Amino acid sequence: MIGEFSANASALGYFYQSRYALFLLLSRAEPGAQMFIERLDDISFGPGETPVELLQTRHHIKATASLSDASTALWKTLKVWSVAVAEKRINLEQTLLTLITTGRAPKDSAASKLRPHTIAGRDSNAALKILCEVANQSDSQTNRPAYDAFLKLTEKQQRALVGSINLLDASPNVSDTHALIQKQLRISTKLKLLESLPERIEDWWFKRLIKNLSSNFSSPILYRELLDQLDDVQQQYSADNLPNGFPAVERNPSHREQAFVEQLRLVLANEPRILQAINDYHRAFQQRSRWVREDLRLIAELEDFENRLVNEWEQLFKNMKAGRLDDADELTRQHQGQSLFTTIQNLNLTIRPRCDEPYVMRGSFHILANQLRVGWHANFIHRLSNLLAT
Repeated sequence: MIGEFSANASALGYFYQSRYALFLLLSRAEPGAQMFIERLDDISFGPGETPVELLQTRHHIKATASLSDASTALWKTLKVWSVAVAEKRINLEQTLLTLITTGRAPKDSAASKLRPHTIAGRDSNAALKILCEVANQSDSQTNRPAYDAFLKLTEKQQRALVGSINLLDASPNVSDTHALIQKQLRISTKLKLLESLPERIEDWWFKRLIKNLSSNFSSPILYRELLDQLDDVQQQYSADNLPNGFPAVERNPSHREQAFVEQLRLVLANEPRILQAINDYHRAFQQRSRWVREDLRLIAELEDFENRLVNEWEQLFKNMKAGRLDDADELTRQHQGQSLFTTIQNLNLTIRPRCDEPYVMRGSFHILANQLRVGWHANFIHRLSNLLAT
């Protein structure tokens, strides 16, 4: 249980860092803002090797976590910054150091005296005195490497380091940070999109961080990148478009016994086409469900789209049956059904003009085929009567 708790805490810490970084970049609202993740610190702002702000994030599962004078979370942060100062990787005259933590600094503690100047009680000199006493007198072996790193600094460096630190304690946790992101987006977003837009922005954000962290050279994430993405996502919610968010899947075996698959088997569809159909069915089903949940597509409008698909199918189906298929042998019927299915799949019918992902139409046809409202074989209703009854 202890190991599991530790793993959960560590995972939440990474999510917190990532989500809070998004909130910070949204809040920064500076056209030229550049953010780095895990380069000089958890989060840093500024061009290249000359950051203007370094930020450490500390997430605690317990809301009552205390940032006491001997707190491991506090001293881990001090160690990181002490080593950076000793190695001359940061210039304290030009760099602000910020510790963001969900824990709370007790009254009269060193950390409590490092809250921003806007909060009464800031006294970096008093904080430095307390920290030096703790580093010199504490017996904690866990904190010893941090104590040593801090004590190796000159008195001038220690004073400059502590004077540069701003503490933001009792900060929102990983869940509450979502509400902060939503609040930042409220000004430029329609009310009904406030639930879905942050989710889509976060989806892009986490993928962007993965790409950034996977690169050998850590490039900055630009504020204007975020603005472009916000604009792109909101364009998907326009009157002539809808967002598409479900990637292709290799296969979904649970769909193999459904009616739309039997429809394809009636016309001798090969395995690749069946797998593609399962993929399209799954993606369209999930996408349509999401539109309804997000109130982006009313039920009546989905029905109108399905009716347009059925009307198109009816005309093509009638044309196929007009070729005297009643007198044809079974193989001919199957080949004609294949041809009909291919024609249907190559149509370009959209829910909205700019919502033109082909899987939406193809998958919707399979949803209709699953209900036996459309079919590819001339006698599909008769041949699938048992499934229809079921």
